[in-house]
Amino acid sequence: MFSFRLRIDYPLFFAICALIAFGSLSVWSASGYSLPTLERHLARAALALLALIGLSAIPARSYKDFAPKLFIIAVVLLVGVIVAGDTVNGAKRWLALGPIRFQPSELIKVAMPMMVAWLIVKDPGRPGFHKIAMCGLVTALPAGLIVIQPDLDGAIFTVMYALFVLYLAGMSWKIIGSVLATVAATVPVMWFFFMKDYQKMRVTQFLNPESDPLGSGYQIIQSLIAIGSGGFKGKGFMSATQGQLGFIPESHTDFIFSTFAEEWGYLGSATVILLYLFISGRTLWLASQSPSAFSRLVSGALAMSFFLYAFINLGMVSGLLPVMGSPLPFISYGGTAMITQGACFGIIMALCCGVQQAEATWSQRSFAR
Repeated sequence: MFSFRLRIDYPLFFAICALIAFGSLSVWSASGYSLPTLERHLARAALALLALIGLSAIPARSYKDFAPKLFIIAVVLLVGVIVAGDTVNGAKRWLALGPIRFQPSELIKVAMPMMVAWLIVKDPGRPGFHKIAMCGLVTALPAGLIVIQPDLDGAIFTVMYALFVLYLAGMSWKIIGSVLATVAATVPVMWFFFMKDYQKMRVTQFLNPESDPLGSGYQIIQSLIAIGSGGFKGKGFMSATQGQLGFIPESHTDFIFSTFAEEWGYLGSATVILLYLFISGRTLWLASQSPSAFSRLVSGALAMSFFLYAFINLGMVSGLLPVMGSPLPFISYGGTAMITQGACFGIIMALCCGVQQAEATWSQRSFAR
């Protein structure tokens, strides 16, 4: 019987709320004090928190049972994008269902780890070649559909979600090394036959942004100027110039951290990074405490994915990584991505906190008897 009971880990919840608060302040400032932009951001943040709270109330067992169905729904929606998706800037990634317009590839962030974990726990034991091959085939289907959009970054992340689950399940380091070697060997093939010109430009821009300071290297150069000009304490809230005056494109979305660092400096930047580390570490700890293998694998993989997104965004705005179009979780302005992250943490709390509460209740009842 379904029991609607909130399963909230409050340290995790309040850390997420802190990130949303920082993000809201930065969106307001970076958008040039645009009230409609802030209102839309706050509405999406509220939906993300509602998704977190609502999904945390679902019993952990329900997620395991629903994993294959969710994966099928995600794949069908990806096929729908190819057939009837909206094309924006040459990429067909959005699907409109009535008044709702969303990015189905975001659903893969949830469906992929759950599906791979479901395959692994169905046949307990350390992943061998047969099980890894099966997981690889399941991963290849949505990854291939996302490549067609085209969205190479999304396809890479899809593969990473599966690898995180396999790693947590105990996949042999020999196999991990073989996978990494295979990926390295395919890089030249991807470069010459699959990567678009704008994707190649991201790599060359990363290696030498000064080679085209007014073109492909402009964004990262301006981002570094903004981060550096923040100094130790920052210029102060609403006192940034790079983002507000339009020097940084996408200043309130993918490159919002540049504006934040300019306003809040090293102290503010360190606080945000510590929040990301706390959230990732806290989630991994909760996953490790769960008695359910499915809960451990899914929650651990979602924690690692969350950290990867934050790491990539912070790396690209600071010039340490190529630009990949990855938003900063819970801080960047955006709809589908923020709501998906809220849903992910709702599932984490349902899987970890829910199982622990159920175990504690069962133990208390047993002791009473």
